[in-house]
Amino acid sequence: MHDPHHVLIAEDEDLVAMAVAEILTSEGFRVTVTHNGLEAIEADAADPADLLVTDMRMPVMGGEALIRIIRQRRPALPIVVTTGFSAYLPNEEPGRLVILRKPYSVSALAPTITALLSGRTGPAS
Repeated sequence: MHDPHHVLIAEDEDLVAMAVAEILTSEGFRVTVTHNGLEAIEADAADPADLLVTDMRMPVMGGEALIRIIRQRRPALPIVVTTGFSAYLPNEEPGRLVILRKPYSVSALAPTITALLSGRTGPAS
């Protein structure tokens, strides 16, 4: 059996982060929860993720800076952006970046992640 895919979550709202982590864990993913972009960068450096789920508006470092830094280090990493409102939204990139607007159906998250991970054309970077 293969190791479960590692999903890194950057979400400053505790209830949202816990709900997402619980659902993804129940779907067989290994999950790391962080509460801002800086924590996410540190967590990814220590234990590289297969996919990032990030909010856009967070304290310390928001999603815009997180995505920019992660893309410099790991350009092929799939990203799911979750946002209720943001002045800046990255462009969706088929197979690489998907935007889910809050409130989104948490049941849609696991299939979105699975599709992004299976659509990868090369090995994890």
